[in-house]
Amino acid sequence: MQFSQEIENALAAFARNSGVTKDEAIARILRERLISEGHLASGQEGIPPEKLNATNDD
Repeated sequence: MQFSQEIENALAAFARNSGVTKDEAIARILRERLISEGHLASGQEGIPPEKLNATNDD
């Protein structure tokens, strides 16, 4: 897949700073975005949003 030069540069910097390959950098970025948008489970357990209240606010 080809990206604009701006995206390629940012992706290369992300991969370099993270010590991973370009493919792994793309996978990490996609995973984080998909989790944040609710399309992928993070695998972390926590209190469901509907059960959050002031008594369990830590």
